[in-house]
Amino acid sequence: MEQCHGKTKAGERCKRSASADSLYCSTHAGQAGDSAPEPDAPEVVDESCWDRDPVETLILAAALGAAVVVVLTFGRLFKA
Repeated sequence: MEQCHGKTKAGERCKRSASADSLYCSTHAGQAGDSAPEPDAPEVVDESCWDRDPVETLILAAALGAAVVVVLTFGRLFKA
């Protein structure tokens, strides 16, 4: 039997034998259709957030800050 083509958590190739009619052992069988990037592949950065208007960002931050203040205030009011 051929050596398993799976990758361990450490990123090394598995040393077990592949299952019959497969390139992977039973532990790494889920990696056969895995489209996840290799562990050492560069991370893809989502640049869509960079298109946000700075004023919109300030408004969202202010709204979030106000919500936190309200929650903290009500938490103190209803504390037993």
